[in-house]
Amino acid sequence: MRYSKQREAVYQVLCGTTTHPDVNWIYQEVRKIMPHVSLGTVYRNLAELVSCGRIHRVGVENSSERFDARTDPHAHYVCEKCRCVTDVELNQFDVHHKIPQVNRCEVIMYGVCNDCSSNQTQE
Repeated sequence: MRYSKQREAVYQVLCGTTTHPDVNWIYQEVRKIMPHVSLGTVYRNLAELVSCGRIHRVGVENSSERFDARTDPHAHYVCEKCRCVTDVELNQFDVHHKIPQVNRCEVIMYGVCNDCSSNQTQE
């Protein structure tokens, strides 16, 4: 993959957050660096970064596609109230299967985050 200023800006924006943003958030942040960048350019560069393994897509039920610059093995927790996505460490995760080769596994857990739980009890 050839170097591109736009792709590097998209990557740096994504590396600068742990919020697992959607494409619109990334687009708005990249525009602060490169005001004339198009939404299409951001989409294309996200796709290229995913295809070369520098970032991951995080598929969240009932939500727009999210992106993650963290590529080491980990899971995600999605709050069903506020829709925030947080990383979950996998200290040990064994999979017993009869499939000859597994290249990647995604674990996404759903529930209500501590902040939303606290707000519910105060209402």
